[in-house]
Amino acid sequence: MKNTKTIRLFLISLFVSLFIGAGCSVEAQQNSGEDDPLALWYQQPATAWTQALPLGNGRLGAMVFGGTDTAQFQLNDATLWSGGPRDGNNPDANLALPEIRKALFRGDYLKAEKLCRQMMGPYTATYLTLGNLYLYFENTNDIITDYKRELDLNTAVAKVSFQRGNVHYTRSVFSSYPDHILVIHLKADKPNSISFHARFDNPIPNTIKAEGNNTIAMKGIAPYYIAHRAYEKHQILYDSLKGMRFEVLLKAIHQGGSVQSGSNGLTVKDASEVTLLLSTGASFHGFDKSPAAQGKKAAEEAQRFLQGAANKSYDALLARHEKDYKQLFDGVSLHLGTDAAASLPTDVRLRQYAESGGYRDPQLITLLFQYGRYLLIASSRMGGQPANLQGIWNNSLQPPWSSGYTTNINLEMNYWPAEKDNLSACVLPLIHFMGELAQRGATTARVNYGAHGWVAHHNSDIWAQTAPPGNYGKDPQADPRWAMWPMSGAWLCRHLWEHYLFNG
Repeated sequence: MKNTKTIRLFLISLFVSLFIGAGCSVEAQQNSGEDDPLALWYQQPATAWTQALPLGNGRLGAMVFGGTDTAQFQLNDATLWSGGPRDGNNPDANLALPEIRKALFRGDYLKAEKLCRQMMGPYTATYLTLGNLYLYFENTNDIITDYKRELDLNTAVAKVSFQRGNVHYTRSVFSSYPDHILVIHLKADKPNSISFHARFDNPIPNTIKAEGNNTIAMKGIAPYYIAHRAYEKHQILYDSLKGMRFEVLLKAIHQGGSVQSGSNGLTVKDASEVTLLLSTGASFHGFDKSPAAQGKKAAEEAQRFLQGAANKSYDALLARHEKDYKQLFDGVSLHLGTDAAASLPTDVRLRQYAESGGYRDPQLITLLFQYGRYLLIASSRMGGQPANLQGIWNNSLQPPWSSGYTTNINLEMNYWPAEKDNLSACVLPLIHFMGELAQRGATTARVNYGAHGWVAHHNSDIWAQTAPPGNYGKDPQADPRWAMWPMSGAWLCRHLWEHYLFNG
């Protein structure tokens, strides 16, 4: 697993969930959220990606940094990947299998290991970043006071509030599942006090243009190939005939002031209140369809989501988001007690908890447990993709282990607590993905093992790769000890059984 604070906290919360599910009573009921302050909060902006607050609706993810002079929102679309559908099975695999068996029975494990390389297929595709949205604010000379950055788990809304001079500013952000958009709401307690310039930034080549007076669009073509090893000559390759298309739209709805849009971004002047609506579209149209030749129209998808949301008020969008989210999140409440530490900022609580050896702040365990549930809701919703190695959050074109589906533990680990935590609906993307693996895996079972049924190995991607990875045996770092592991299909089927036990 990626060794970052974000991922470690995700894992800790999952294990806490398992521990609680095995050792204490967790109530499946409506949680009012009044007894425990279920919020992560801080007294300073994030300065690193791992400190930002994650939002997601299962497809559209954002990491919210909470700056005052500059606000950064790192973006992801769960369907934006490199590559495309391919066979991936090594035609020499079935020829090598009998010789591998003979070598194993003779105890010649080195020869068996060497022969196993003839069964390897390609490495998987890579989950990609969608870049960043930046807001650059004007009138930044005044001193900042009363700063607070928080993520309210009861509502799945990230907030920033602070005083700049004699003006109090608030910024609320959420990723809406029912409306398929990211909403950023800016407000000041003095009229005509909001002025900023918004622009996109993306490591993937792109073009930006105005789409009307109040809207800008960023569009591009994702890389077709991402290298897995530093020694490879070509690290990132683009092919306009193969790469996935994407589009991001940003629209400003303002009260007071003015808005201008152009190829350099979107500028808001002297507004009293602003709602930014951000929608995304990608040409992914299924695990077995070329995103270039058979893909959806990314621009049409982004435009459809934006138009649907633009017809609603901010209050209506927020109400729809909270109603949808709370139907899942409020299904479980947990109370382990509260002491004075619960009123402290989250980073302070974590530090003090570690220093005390875990002998104080019992409500922090509740917070971590509910944070794990929150992350799964944000990463895995019906009709979308399952949570990948980093949920749906990734700020790199070459993330560790491709930020893909590591099916020899990490994909399963994401869903271990889901059923007992009353999040059965969040398991549906995993079940759908298993159906895709079964289709691809039937070919791999026949080609690699001369067998009926289906098989999958230790890595996969949005294209449902089931062949063992390793660059067709050409990568000296590809070790058969992990590449030739054909058990992920069987392990994943355990989730089917557990889903049946909880749902009938």
